[in-house]
Amino acid sequence: MRRQSLISAAMLLALLTLAGCTADPLSVVVLSARAPGTSCDFGDDSKYVSGGSLDMRPYIVTAGGPTLQAQFFYQVFSWQNNLATVPLVVSGQTLDSGSGNNFIADTVYFSYQWSGAGQTFEDEIANTHAIISAGATSKDNSVGIELIQPKAAAKLATIASTTPQTLLVTFYISGKTAAGSSLHTNKVSFPLTIYKSADATLDCSATGSVSARCGDVGRDAPLTCR
Repeated sequence: MRRQSLISAAMLLALLTLAGCTADPLSVVVLSARAPGTSCDFGDDSKYVSGGSLDMRPYIVTAGGPTLQAQFFYQVFSWQNNLATVPLVVSGQTLDSGSGNNFIADTVYFSYQWSGAGQTFEDEIANTHAIISAGATSKDNSVGIELIQPKAAAKLATIASTTPQTLLVTFYISGKTAAGSSLHTNKVSFPLTIYKSADATLDCSATGSVSARCGDVGRDAPLTCR
């Protein structure tokens, strides 16, 4: 199955869709998807991924226990705030250091496209809380997104198969500046390869746990017991 690969920033910007939904104009921009790194901290702005995969093979971790499936894919993206820091100075006194253009995110809007025939997904909305200061660059600033929202996860559980399909996740983030102006980011699209490594339930009752990467079961590798 496809694994995450590190690619250059230029290549990634061609793959991630920065389209539509202009943000007055692109005041706050979501950029590249960061690679998790060996410590899963997504901390290196110079390493990127073009997509991910999720093995939704059913599994159990206790004898007689419930059958489970992977349902999460958390991804971190670099972002930047192109609004300037404009201090408020009155009679030579600085009344505000320029924080009025800090962006406070509160909502993420999701839509989904499925590569297989005959399947449609509902749009979803999720609450969030993230802040990026005015003038902040993508090198030291990032925002985390749970790409598979509840309705999408429930639908995937019923349609995932041993034939890999692509779920194209598109999202944008909205919020306000500290001064109260409404803003939203560009739209970004991130592809996930969805599959089952086998139809048979993986019995991990002997070990009591299943493989996971960065806290997400089935992320970027076939499921195994551990």
